[in-house]
Amino acid sequence: MLGDFGTLLRQYRYSTGWTQEDLAERSGLSTHAISVLESGRRRPRLSSVARLATALGLEPADRDRLLGAARGESEPQPAGERPADHVVPRLLPYAVPDFTGRRGEVDRLLALAAGPGGPRARPLVISAIDGMAGVGKTALAVHVGHALADRFPDGQLFVDLRGATPGQRPLDPGAALAALLRAVGVNENALPPDTEERARLWRSRAADQRYLLVLDNAVDAAQVRPLIPGGPHCLVLVTSRRRLPGLDGAVGVPLDVLGHDEAVELFTRVAGPDRVAGHDATVEEIVTRCGRLPLALRIAAARLAHHPAWTPVELLERIRRPQKLLTELSNQDQSVAAAFVESYRSLTPAQRGAFRLAALHPGEDVTPHALAALVDAPLDDTEELLESLHNHHLLVEHAAFRYTFHDLLRAFAGELLAREAATPVRRSALVRLFDHYRHTAASAMDVLVPLERHHRPRPPAPGGAGGGTPLVFADPADATRWLTREHANLLALTRHAAEADLPEYAADLPAILWRHLKRHLPAQEALGLGLGALRATRQLGSPAREAAALRHLGLVQYQLGDFPQALDLLHRALELQRRTGNRNGEAHVLANLGLTLTRTGRLEEALDHHLEALRLARELPEPAVESIALTNLGPTLTRLGRMREALDHHREALEFHRRGGNRLGQAIALNQFGEHQQRLNRHPEALDLFQEALELHRGLDDTFGQAESHTLLGDALLAMDAPESALRHYRAALEFLPHTGERYNLGRIHVGLARAHLRLGEPEAARRHAGQAVGIHSALGVPEAEEARALLESLTDPPLDPPLPE
Repeated sequence: MLGDFGTLLRQYRYSTGWTQEDLAERSGLSTHAISVLESGRRRPRLSSVARLATALGLEPADRDRLLGAARGESEPQPAGERPADHVVPRLLPYAVPDFTGRRGEVDRLLALAAGPGGPRARPLVISAIDGMAGVGKTALAVHVGHALADRFPDGQLFVDLRGATPGQRPLDPGAALAALLRAVGVNENALPPDTEERARLWRSRAADQRYLLVLDNAVDAAQVRPLIPGGPHCLVLVTSRRRLPGLDGAVGVPLDVLGHDEAVELFTRVAGPDRVAGHDATVEEIVTRCGRLPLALRIAAARLAHHPAWTPVELLERIRRPQKLLTELSNQDQSVAAAFVESYRSLTPAQRGAFRLAALHPGEDVTPHALAALVDAPLDDTEELLESLHNHHLLVEHAAFRYTFHDLLRAFAGELLAREAATPVRRSALVRLFDHYRHTAASAMDVLVPLERHHRPRPPAPGGAGGGTPLVFADPADATRWLTREHANLLALTRHAAEADLPEYAADLPAILWRHLKRHLPAQEALGLGLGALRATRQLGSPAREAAALRHLGLVQYQLGDFPQALDLLHRALELQRRTGNRNGEAHVLANLGLTLTRTGRLEEALDHHLEALRLARELPEPAVESIALTNLGPTLTRLGRMREALDHHREALEFHRRGGNRLGQAIALNQFGEHQQRLNRHPEALDLFQEALELHRGLDDTFGQAESHTLLGDALLAMDAPESALRHYRAALEFLPHTGERYNLGRIHVGLARAHLRLGEPEAARRHAGQAVGIHSALGVPEAEEARALLESLTDPPLDPPLPE
């Protein structure tokens, strides 16, 4: 019976993959003692057996079996079962009791394991679970492994391949095969010395078995391939921080961070429901700052659980400090930063540099062209760098060829950048990035609004290797797509320029993008950018840039409805243009003054400014200003009742924009021409013009223009006695307009809504919208306030004071 005990002990040791020295270290016995016990030369003490069982982590049934063998007890052997000395390897680590979420991934893995023909007909299944450090790959594999254990009665094997284990090299395939062979009962002396021979023996031993094999923490496909069993009835779960496209036949299961509700649930379960009760908002912010990363959530929750004096508020105060975030997310032997370090160390020097410098980008995501500027490398090389960082799960490709960081990885990369890259290196990279965006934005706007090409700053082409492949736009639609995709990045760069003390870019980017921002940015945000640009121009001491910034600020105030402020800014811009002798700029400001004066009802003054702008533009010549003056003259003449002259100018403006291919100019001219036709009660003609303008604005993704066209379509349809259709267009306009911050047209929409509801027999709704129109137009001080007030009074008996605007 002593031999039975020694054989059983050896089998249990083999199942862990340990040497006698490993077991001795963990149990506190000597290596010699373990050798003697395994050989059966000495009866063991029960206290020593208990220590061995504890060290081996045996389940209760296996512990009892080992103790029974030590006492000399024999087990009955039912017919058809394995010999008593055979130990089924059950090597899966314990499944964490608070495993949370991952329902979709668990169901997918269970379905793969089930196969289409039942357990015996199931082919070999390989699932590669990949994801960033700390996302819970091992926890998922172990959870699924325990759920499937009874389907694989021949054994559940687990090998840590050490692909990203601190202080250790990745496990050689030969060593991993040795661990597997020991686990399934191959004697140490029978292990072949050659890796390929071990692989053949492993495939032979597994050929008719039903094994569940978890290969955890793989470094690459080459490390995994020799470990794949040859039998058709096995399930292999591979986890890796890298994507493994080279592992033939594997089904990829990419793992992302937890959903918000799942993240809150995990944090609550680890910290304890009683510790977070009544702190819902605080917990939600903690979860967000942890980036919903399971490792970060577990560490943060464990810290709360082990600090009884803390509430979630104290924990949040500690992790709110950006410079201390990663430091706080560590707990004894667990650390988010340490997990990230191992991923970083696996990179080549070029990949490390790209990872660090990508954190300099202040926007939402980075493209190959942007990273090429940052790292000063050719575009082809940069595309490969981004692909490699994506494969290592250090960047996320959230849209085609657009990459972003997980928040904690961005913080990690930023810390590395500050520590490993000198200030001049960082600043040079940032300047290259700004040069790229400034030049590309100018190129896009040149294609989109070619007439204004000479009114924008003319940045030089970026130099260096990263500037060797500039973006080229085929047509206005191509340019619009780029501006739309890069909109958030362009705004972030503009704001960051001031923070980084780069006034040249803080001034130039808003000036270059002015026409785009005017149509796509809420006016309040545009105001902030404009004020920043004005400060930058004064810091640079550039009167020409300052005049342009004043003009743009004036037009933002026009959009916000602060017409006195708009006129003041435009007059200051006009004075600067005249002082510096910039006649082009003077003509531009005159046209803008005419537009603003028209809106305030000072029509004769407005006409004088338009005509002076037109005269200057034709004298220079300056087509861009000529187009603006022609476009704005029509509406002013229409409001003055000079319909014949207005018609000529509308037609001339529309033809001018069509000749130049200016789709935005065409859309504006079509809307204005339609208003002229509307005044002449030519409603069907107006409707066609407004519809054509709407299609153009849609093609340009122009929020402001779409709101205006919908409003005008509502007016035309209401005049044609189609109030229900009009209502749909007014509501569509109302959805678009709040985004722009444009108050004047908001009042117009409320007037239209009031008239439509009145026509539909809904007086309460009509009164509500009329009251809103009165409040808005009265606050703006525009003539339309009287029309709105008259409408409200006609709906109110006795007359009521108008409500304040919403």
